[in-house]
Formats: sequence, C-alpha cells, structure tokens
Amino acid sequence: MSSQKADPHSFLASAGRAELEGVEGIIFDIQRYSLHDGPGLRTNVFFKGCSLRCAWCANPESQTTRPELAVFAVNCIRCGQFDQPCPDGWRVQEDTAWKQEIQADYDTRARLCPAGGVRWIGERRTASSVMDEVRRDALFYEGGGGMTLTGGEPALQPTFAEALLRLAHEECINTAIETCGQVPWLNLERLLPYLDTVLFDVKQLDSATHRACTGAGNELILDNLRRLAAAGAPVMVRVPLIPGFNASAESLRAIGQFVAGLPGNVVQVDLLPYHTLGRAKYAALAQPYPWDGHARLTDDEVEALAGELRQSGLVVTVGG
Repeated sequence: MSSQKADPHSFLASAGRAELEGVEGIIFDIQRYSLHDGPGLRTNVFFKGCSLRCAWCANPESQTTRPELAVFAVNCIRCGQFDQPCPDGWRVQEDTAWKQEIQADYDTRARLCPAGGVRWIGERRTASSVMDEVRRDALFYEGGGGMTLTGGEPALQPTFAEALLRLAHEECINTAIETCGQVPWLNLERLLPYLDTVLFDVKQLDSATHRACTGAGNELILDNLRRLAAAGAPVMVRVPLIPGFNASAESLRAIGQFVAGLPGNVVQVDLLPYHTLGRAKYAALAQPYPWDGHARLTDDEVEALAGELRQSGLVVTVGG
C-alpha cells in the first residue's frame, strides 16, 4: 500500500462512511485536552491491548484486550449498599486467580457503584461513537491539535484504527498515533496515508536488555522505524527515560546514533522521564508494581542525557 498522504478533502461516499462508522474496536479511555501526545490540543483514544510488557508501564490496564475489573479504593464513599466496603479483600499478589472467585460479587458492585470506585476497564465501541467524542473538541484543534490514537498499541487493531483515522481526515482533523513499533509492518503501512504524525517509541538498542524488560527483542521495532523513515513518514521518536534500563549515557548515545543514521528527515526526539503515576492502577488491578525501587531522575540528570542525543545533531525536547 502506498504511504502517500490521503487528500482530506476527498469526502467519503455515504455508504463508505457508514461502513467505517460501524467498525468496532476495544478501547479503555478517551482523554480530552491533552498537550503531550502530538501537536496542539489533543483528544487521546486509548486502545486496549499491547504487544509489549514493559516493566515500568504506566497503563497496565492497556496490556490485555479483555475487560478487567478494577477497584480504586480511594474512590470508595462507603455508600452502604453492601455489608463490606468494596476494597475489603482486594489484595495485591502475583497469583490473581482468586479474583475469579469474587468476580460475580464485584461485577454487581461495579454496576451499582455511585463513585466509580469499582469498574470494568475496557469496552467495545464503534468508530462512530468514538468520533462523536472526538468531534466535541473540534473548535480547539485550530492550532494544529487533533486526535491521537494511543494505548496500548493502536496498530494491533488496524481495521478500527484505520476507520478512525479516515473519518478524522474526512473532517480535516489532524491525526497522530503513538506506537511501540512491535507490530507487523503491514499494520503500520495501511495507516500511513491517514497520519499527520507518528510518535514512535525507541526504548533500548541492546536487544537482550530490551527483551528482559519488555518481553520482546527490538529487531522488529527498529526495522519498522527504518521503513517509516525511508517512506518519508512524519516520525517523531520518543524515548522513555527509565532508571535501571536505559537512563545512561551509553544507552542514549547508541539511540542518538541510530536515529541520526535513519534515512529521510527524522531529527526530533522527545524524552519522557520516568514517573510512578501508574502505581495506583496496579493496586486497582490487584497487581504488584514491577518497577519498584527505582528513583525518578533529577532535572539535571535528564538534561545531561538529552545532551547525549544532541551530540548526534538531533533536536531534543523533554516531556512531550
């Protein structure tokens, strides 16, 4: 499939539009007014399901495609509908088979909870219903903002992702995708005609280290990035800075040299410093936080690592 940009003014026939609007996919959130996942003000659509298992993942609820029961104890208002408050018995442990035994009870609580403290994460939606929400912020997209597909990994649901991107482009809404790159090339290639920005994660150049902390090597990821660059895709590389994994001068120097050697005009790299904002989500899913014991980087440490990339002639920003 060609990677030529689609003409946003070539409006779909009504039958074609209806077909796209009826395409279904699995998402777990739609976040409005985001400033960090593409140019301008963005509406982020979070796809459920990912091909990696990064130990520091801030969205553990994104990793599987199936809906997951979560208990956010801090939201419990002791509504009195049950003998015991909902967090009772919700414990973090490696083996979560026990959740199956109490799932029916908590499913009832999820339906009745007035504060959203108990809820299912993940739902099947049509492209039409998602676009209804994206369209609400259209007035704020004039400065270059738009819709970003993120997750999880959007390219694991290529039919749904393509439907959303085509519908957005028909309405001249700027589009972006955030991808880990661990997907078949054909999945990415089919989306390219409808993308204005590709936010591509590069985490580690050493494949063994990459596999140990994400569950997969980096060969497919790096090959996909080379293909995107060679196709002239609008790529911006993103590097999560993770202490104990890649937050070192050696790792950043290797990434910088690789990116600088790509074909085309990939020159911008965005550093995303490690944070622990996702820790509460692990507790809500009754899962242990796997990257415990790693301190956040100081501003000076982040700036020093950014300097390693700049030595390769790259334009470097921090934080999206």
